[in-house]
Amino acid sequence: MTSKLKFSLLLCFSILGLNSFAQYTTTVPTNEAVKTGKLENGMTYYIMHNEEPKDRASFYFVQNVGAILEDDAQNGLAHFLEHMAFNGLKNFPGKNMLDYLEKNGILFGRDINAYTAQDETVYNLSNIPVASENLLDSALLVLHDWSGGLLLEGKEIQSERGVIHEEWRTRRNVRKRLGDQTSPVMYNNSKYADRDVIGSLDVIDNFEHSTLRDYYEKWYRPDLQAVVIVGDIDAEKMEAKVKALFSKIPMPKNTAERTYCQVEDSKELAYVAAKDKEAKSLSIMWGFRYDLDQVITEETQRRDMAKSMFSQMLKSRISEEMKKLECSAVGMELGGFEMARTKGLNYIYVSPKIGKELEAFAEVLTELERVKRHGFNQSELDRIKIQTQRSYESYYANRAKIGNDTWAKQLGDLFLKSKPFPSIEWEMAYAAKTIPAITLEEVNAMVNNYSDENNSALILKGPENATQYYPTKEELLAVAAKVKSSDVDAYNDEAGDQPLVAKELATAKITSTFKVEGTDAKGYVLENGARVLILPTEYSKDNISMSSFSFGGTSLIAEKDLASADMATGIVGMSGVGEFNATQLKKKLTGKIVGLNASLGELTEGFSGSASPQDFETLMQLLYLNFEAPRFEEAPFNAQMARIKNYLANIGVDNKKALQDTISLASTNYSSRTLLFGEEFVNQIDFNRASEIYKERFSDASDFTFIFVGNINEEVHLPIIQKYIGNISSTNRKESFVDHKVGPAKGKTSKIFNRKMSVPKTTVVYSISGDFDYTLKNRLMLNVVSQLLSKRYMTTIREEEGGSYGVGVSPSSSKLPTPEFSLGINFDCDPEKCDRLVEIVNAEITRIQKEACNAADLTEIKNNFIKSREEAELENSFWMGALKKNQMLGSEFTSKEDYKKLIKDIDAASVKKFAKKLFKKTNTVEVIMNPAE
Repeated sequence: MTSKLKFSLLLCFSILGLNSFAQYTTTVPTNEAVKTGKLENGMTYYIMHNEEPKDRASFYFVQNVGAILEDDAQNGLAHFLEHMAFNGLKNFPGKNMLDYLEKNGILFGRDINAYTAQDETVYNLSNIPVASENLLDSALLVLHDWSGGLLLEGKEIQSERGVIHEEWRTRRNVRKRLGDQTSPVMYNNSKYADRDVIGSLDVIDNFEHSTLRDYYEKWYRPDLQAVVIVGDIDAEKMEAKVKALFSKIPMPKNTAERTYCQVEDSKELAYVAAKDKEAKSLSIMWGFRYDLDQVITEETQRRDMAKSMFSQMLKSRISEEMKKLECSAVGMELGGFEMARTKGLNYIYVSPKIGKELEAFAEVLTELERVKRHGFNQSELDRIKIQTQRSYESYYANRAKIGNDTWAKQLGDLFLKSKPFPSIEWEMAYAAKTIPAITLEEVNAMVNNYSDENNSALILKGPENATQYYPTKEELLAVAAKVKSSDVDAYNDEAGDQPLVAKELATAKITSTFKVEGTDAKGYVLENGARVLILPTEYSKDNISMSSFSFGGTSLIAEKDLASADMATGIVGMSGVGEFNATQLKKKLTGKIVGLNASLGELTEGFSGSASPQDFETLMQLLYLNFEAPRFEEAPFNAQMARIKNYLANIGVDNKKALQDTISLASTNYSSRTLLFGEEFVNQIDFNRASEIYKERFSDASDFTFIFVGNINEEVHLPIIQKYIGNISSTNRKESFVDHKVGPAKGKTSKIFNRKMSVPKTTVVYSISGDFDYTLKNRLMLNVVSQLLSKRYMTTIREEEGGSYGVGVSPSSSKLPTPEFSLGINFDCDPEKCDRLVEIVNAEITRIQKEACNAADLTEIKNNFIKSREEAELENSFWMGALKKNQMLGSEFTSKEDYKKLIKDIDAASVKKFAKKLFKKTNTVEVIMNPAE
């Protein structure tokens, strides 16, 4: 379960103006495929047939109720109540609901979840198999009980206090603490400054049970609730079931009015400088409040589209500025978001380099002033229109891949905020008429969103130390005035019109073919030695995915050059390819649905990317140029290095980095090849050597395998592959990686250290590793052991001890460079409980080797494996992973039937035997970070 907080967990609304006007409406027609209505008791429902994923449905229960409705004695109880919805329902006492659903492969956390926000609480049951009518009926019954059937038993309430106490501890990070200081200013002293969802510890630890029940009985009622069901179901039949079941829920009499709070407009500019000892850098945000539309129409939609175009064009200009060495900012951004149910915020944001605070603020304001005086160029608008239209076309082409949860969340917003939910056909028609009609004047006018200084706030956040300078309100306003009176040149829009690849390329020949048994993939070897594997699918109509690899990676790089290698692919990314620098390349790719990224790992190097089928040639051209004509420009590199060095100034206060560095060193036995980001690392980066490393690692097609999965037409696309991949230079080298034998020390390594913390918290990280026979069966068994331990820790550490919000258990295994497994265990806790919880962690590991596991738990896990496999096979990513394992590791493809047999053969005895063997000879790394006294 999560607490959904908007923008840095800041809070919203006004304590001054309670009213009930915030009932949004829309004139945009709702998709006729949605069956919707309101029952006599006031409950709303939305039901829609959808087949992504096939044979699955998602059930959402949306409540127009959140933390803002709490009184002071209930601060935190809306969220507490959300937790209690999983601890006993009328028709599912205790943990019966979770037990029943997990037995059917529906997992808590992944498929079963909820969140509480200031104005809503939303529960969901996702990916419910529709083949079982009983399962569908049970899902409906859970939603029914969430409406008014929470048991709220005293024992369960007491047990949950500790869990939420630890969630409070986990979430009290530096971002949250800074937000607590700034929210009264941003939200103009509204009630939401006192309602951060997680609530008051004093309330959480001490409230009377009746106080929670009072909140529940007052606000959990049909007129504030909606049932949302989307999936591969008979919508008409489901509607009848919803009416029959939910109409029985009585609507209480003499109900309290669901009031709404406004964020009052301010009459003068506000200022706040929030500081925290664990903050790493300064940020300056200038936020301008505005009222959200009460009625959403085609005209407001058009305005929002123009606003989006404004933001995207300004983002492109800012991106250009950030590539300049003389830029005084580490980051700049202009944008907007909905800060409350009735209020939005447009903001100007800058993170300055140290000592350049006023200069950076001036630079971001200058870009806004440039638009205000000169506007955008028509060429800029034309490009963004092309890109917007192309995005709609891709959206339409992939409409069958829009998932149940995506639709369900949008229907929830229709209920809560009247966010339009039209048909895709309506959206396409609207886009077709609106995009061309938007004028440059409309877009340029959006600059006025950043003009009402009286209804704005300057919000600074940064480190609490003796060196960080905080500009005053007067200094920042003086900068703004100076920018307004200074000379600002118009923007010069440079975009090359030459082709991406000007060179004439001949289609390379295919010298041989190969297959991957158990799949429909076809393999080809081109005359330059490149291996190509193609698997056509219809899972996503507007997508072809690509992945490539070659053995070698940084294992072939000398230790002194590892830092430079870490920057190698990034230099090309910020420089461009061929005749186009990075800015020109982005403009050249306008209207293309295409992306390509290079990666240089420890054992391999390669590219990953994707494209719409119609833009596939562009993807191949980019791939060709990244091999044959990468650019290495020092200016953007130097600008990036300046930003990195700025970050180093306060790196010492970063507790997360201190923890991760300790884990990295201990897990690699303090190997000299272990890279730790810091001053020494940065000083070792050499531009020329990084450029050489890129050319060394991405220079020989004969050493690469290229895999394509998606809506690929061999007749159309294979010749394109032959043309571009077939003409990548080749030296016919055959490389492999070098095993540097980097790993943990034998036996147990323990590192316990202390750090200064604002909120005392102990973090425990365990990594258990050892030799491993890398077979599918063993990988499945490793996952079984991991999930069994996770279930046990949920029961013992979270629920019985109230010791941690959650214990993460993460298994991994690898075949290269040598077959091994790793099992990671981590959690946060009260420092005083650490020893006891570590004892439980080890006791459960011992227990799983000596005792037969719980049969019901094992059944749940096995059913989940089968369910997950069925869902995964409908995604291109599954097939890409299978083919890559085959080509890289020699792993054979396992059919669905064979997979099910492997799962079926897993029993308690085999799990116990496997666990005993797994943990017989392992290496353990224990890292514990405690708060300093």
